[in-house]
Amino acid sequence: MIVYSNSLDIPFHFDDQLFIVNNPTIRNLSDSGQIFKSLLPQRSRFVAFYSFALNYHFYKLDVFGYHVTNLIIHIVSSLLVWRLALLLISAPSVKDDKAFENKDLIAFFAALLFVSHPVQTQAIVYITQRFASLATLFYLLSVFLYLKARLIGENTKARLGCFIASGIAALMGMFTKEITITIPITIMFIEGMLFGSKGKKENLLIYLRSNKRWLYLLILLSFMLIIPKLFDFTVVNQLFTPKQSNSHDGDIITFGRYVLTQFRVAVTFIKLLFVPIGQNVDYDFALSKSLLDLATMFSFIAFFLIFSVGIMLKKRNVLASFGILWVYITFLPNFIPRSDLIFEHKLYLISFGFCFLLATIVFKRFQSKRTGVIFLCIIIFTYSVLTYQRNKIWSSEVSLWSDAAKKSPYKSRALNNLGFSYLKQKEFDLAFQYFNKVIKHNPTFVRSYDNRGTVYHQWNKNELALSDFNKAIELNPSFARAYYNRANLYRDEKKYDLAIQDYSKAIDLQNNYTLAYNNRGNVYSFKGEYDLAVLDYNKVLELNPGFLRAYNNRGAVYIATKQYDLALKDLNRIINLEPKRAKAYYNRSYVYRVKKQYKKALDDAIKAKELGQAISDEYIEELRNYILGSE
Repeated sequence: MIVYSNSLDIPFHFDDQLFIVNNPTIRNLSDSGQIFKSLLPQRSRFVAFYSFALNYHFYKLDVFGYHVTNLIIHIVSSLLVWRLALLLISAPSVKDDKAFENKDLIAFFAALLFVSHPVQTQAIVYITQRFASLATLFYLLSVFLYLKARLIGENTKARLGCFIASGIAALMGMFTKEITITIPITIMFIEGMLFGSKGKKENLLIYLRSNKRWLYLLILLSFMLIIPKLFDFTVVNQLFTPKQSNSHDGDIITFGRYVLTQFRVAVTFIKLLFVPIGQNVDYDFALSKSLLDLATMFSFIAFFLIFSVGIMLKKRNVLASFGILWVYITFLPNFIPRSDLIFEHKLYLISFGFCFLLATIVFKRFQSKRTGVIFLCIIIFTYSVLTYQRNKIWSSEVSLWSDAAKKSPYKSRALNNLGFSYLKQKEFDLAFQYFNKVIKHNPTFVRSYDNRGTVYHQWNKNELALSDFNKAIELNPSFARAYYNRANLYRDEKKYDLAIQDYSKAIDLQNNYTLAYNNRGNVYSFKGEYDLAVLDYNKVLELNPGFLRAYNNRGAVYIATKQYDLALKDLNRIINLEPKRAKAYYNRSYVYRVKKQYKKALDDAIKAKELGQAISDEYIEELRNYILGSE
């Protein structure tokens, strides 16, 4: 797909670090139990996590494989949009000759709108939001198979097979992302709206009484209990426990204020569907205070006005009505309070209703098919250009967060993440400016103190660094990274006991913290406590078998303790995994020299020097002399 041809090398972003890059539970494809337990609050996303494990198995941390997978999911979802649209137009209660006459065009252009729309970018190029795209695929598949079953003749094996497959797809969706909780509602809505018989309308009660189809609906309805169970959902905790908003004011979320805010979110979503301009990875969306707020009141009225139009259209244009009401049904999970009030990837599922609605209206209202085709082609071309341009924003962390900071200039997370992007590029002056800006506007934003402390540490301003790390820990005593960074400071000051204490605290708070294990192992090694160092390096490699520094560090310990065969084994592993790692060749050269395998030692020394390792000519000449002396 041309519109996403510039997305295949987009780096990991945002939560990709948590769910993929630093997630040890996806490292072992065969350990499905461990993947299921991955990040326990996300247990309902097992299928998505397993897909990450598959990607890691074949591609490790090469983003190309992850992006290809996301793109395949998008293509399959678009094909399902096409096939689902065809079935919807063929439903018994539609009875729309013009729509039926143009059904191929309506379905085709609905799919093209879906595949090209810029609001889809976040669900596709942001790898972690495979949660949204894959869940949508299963959602569409479940509804498609259900419709297929309903349109097949009575009491056939094919019909039963489609019903069963629809249920399996729904179940897979429930274990991918919570948005699929509305599948049973959508199917009941389809029954009540799109199915009838000649001469009389078949209502839901007749449907439930006929042919035992009620059993399928009952099973589907029971699926709605899966997500609350996996999330340990309780009405009081999920809906009414106050949370802190991630908006710049950090306001406290209550259920009432959250619901009012979602009316504004819904209007923002509708605007983006029609005019996808001003997209943002991190909106600074303030909580609504009251229904009397002008923006909230306008959004509330618009929300129910559009809903009313969807209801009233049912008799005149059932397909347009379906498109509108799909948007509303799939928006329902947004009323469950979260700290983030709005994210664009939530539009991925919702957008099907818009794409189907637009394609339907165009071919029903335009007198000429040719005019309708030209009109939609112009829209699709415009969407495609905007999508291609939006992908460019995602091309680097700096470009992504620069865009977010420009559009959300007072949002602490956007500014901090931009600063952190500069920090990773070692542009410390720019990073420092953004961390200061965050702290000035939001003196309680923990991460910016921790990040500014890291900058001070890089500048060897250790007292200022220590002050910032201490402040971060004071604000959030459970923030593991602040302990880790303070430990790094103590390590560099050779305060090894304090460093070990902080690394251990970081590990207590985050038991899969590979960097903390590795660095604590280094400190144990500095102190000559080699057994403890090896235990820490072993733990790192248990959590992340691809963590090359741990092999190198453990190899160095084996060299120090004269366990040369074990050292050689680790160094070989490094070179096999990363053939251009100069330090590994240098260390292996030393081991071969000790083992009096001088030819291998010389070859490795020359290779290390070619790769940029500082090696004296005297060392290489010495190895040559050893070889001559042994001949």
